[in-house]
Amino acid sequence: MKLIFIRHGDPDYANNTVTSKGKREAELLAERMAQWKNITDIYCSPYGRAQDTLKPALLKMDRTATTLDWLREFDYHIIDPHTKQERSVCWDVLPQNFYAQKQFFDKEKWCTVPYLKKAHIDTYYSQVCYGIDSLLEQYDYTRIDPDKAIYNCLPHLTDEEAERDSHLLASQKNLDDRNLVLVCHLGVMFAIIGHLTGISPMQLWHGFFVAPTSVTVLGTQERVPGEAVFRVQCLGDARHLTQNGESPSASGYFGNVELF
Repeated sequence: MKLIFIRHGDPDYANNTVTSKGKREAELLAERMAQWKNITDIYCSPYGRAQDTLKPALLKMDRTATTLDWLREFDYHIIDPHTKQERSVCWDVLPQNFYAQKQFFDKEKWCTVPYLKKAHIDTYYSQVCYGIDSLLEQYDYTRIDPDKAIYNCLPHLTDEEAERDSHLLASQKNLDDRNLVLVCHLGVMFAIIGHLTGISPMQLWHGFFVAPTSVTVLGTQERVPGEAVFRVQCLGDARHLTQNGESPSASGYFGNVELF
């Protein structure tokens, strides 16, 4: 199985939609999505900027999407104890404060930092984790243990194949070919990826960036029969923009930069 995450187009936050640039990005994204085969289901954030990004693709593909409330942006605010200002705390911690807090790098303890705990970030994060796990259960993937990013699934490998370390040629095995598309936001996408790969989302929020309408793919890997893990196959691929002369937007990146 593949999970295909798409960040919304260049945002117009004030009007809950996308900018004129975002509309161009959405049209180019639609051309790319129309070429994809075997898209099983499409899911979308309830926010306008995600819905409006997806509309051109749905029209071109003659498809519909399901809106999931937990795919909304992870935009819960607190008062930063260092600056006394309100921040989008999860991806807006100043570097010196981020690296000084060792708990941020622990997948279990990152949300126990007092000012995150006070803002109930642990509760909001749990809602996202529950959301993605409940969705995966609909496709026969169930988490083995809350603390382990391993999912039970219908086995696609035999014991004999697993004994060969499961480095199979394409001709040897056709693994689960279902593909789910999730159109959402940078913050919630990294929260989900942290959960699926067993790392602190704080490291993703502060160490990684994906441009508007970029494509990120996670695929399952089954080295033990009936046990799947997710691996990032590509992160922030914006070729549908660059190959058509549209520069990726740096929205969400701190600083006035030009992206490659």
